Amino acid sequence: MNRLVKKTKRQELPSSLPKRRPGRPRKASPAVQLRPATDGRSRTLGRRNGTSTRELIITRANEIINRTGVVDFRIEMLADALQLSPGNITYHFSRKEEIITAIWEEYIALLHDTAADIITPLLDLKQWFLFFRTAALKAVNYAGVTSYYFGDMGTLLRENETCRRQIERSRELIFAGYDALVRNGYMNPIEDRRIKQLTFESQTLMMRWWINHARIRYSDPELPAATDRYIALSLLQLLPYLTESGKHQLDSIINLIQ
Repeated sequence: MNRLVKKTKRQELPSSLPKRRPGRPRKASPAVQLRPATDGRSRTLGRRNGTSTRELIITRANEIINRTGVVDFRIEMLADALQLSPGNITYHFSRKEEIITAIWEEYIALLHDTAADIITPLLDLKQWFLFFRTAALKAVNYAGVTSYYFGDMGTLLRENETCRRQIERSRELIFAGYDALVRNGYMNPIEDRRIKQLTFESQTLMMRWWINHARIRYSDPELPAATDRYIALSLLQLLPYLTESGKHQLDSIINLIQ
């Protein structure tokens, strides 16, 4: 024991430091990039949660907007919820409209990922039900912003091009689903394109209406069961075109959710 030397946390400096060559200037410190002044909590918050501050802002803003709606949402409200200064928020998003757009874009990206995972060449009616169910629950998770984009008249006029592109993209996905169901023997072709368009609109418009209705009528624990019922109701739009295999799968879906 006497031979052991107890180490302290502080390391002793070496007895002799390397000498600087005479006349050689000291190495300059690296330049410091100027950034907007913050109190440091923004970066600390992002590191502590294992994600970026921008992502945290979008996530918490979406939670608030789902409760308050877009009109009553304020950056100051978001800053209080994140325990940040408003400057930390505006460093990433200069206006609340930019936050709303970022939430919408995140929702659309998730929706497209869902379609890519579920709408495959082997699509059957049960997977079709699963696609609509998953898409509906994602819409509920972004209800404040999706209701704003699809339900507010001012937004519909201002964001007409954005909404039109999303509707066109949705139609492409739904029509691809119809075609896959036809190829796999669960559905007969809808020959009249006008009827095909009306079938698409009846399914998607019902879901948009349901999002607003469900948030008012049902509690969070009740939403999944309510979702199943509404999705099954939307599938009834396909009933005139289902083959016997398709009708059999629809019956099994309805029996499961009763």
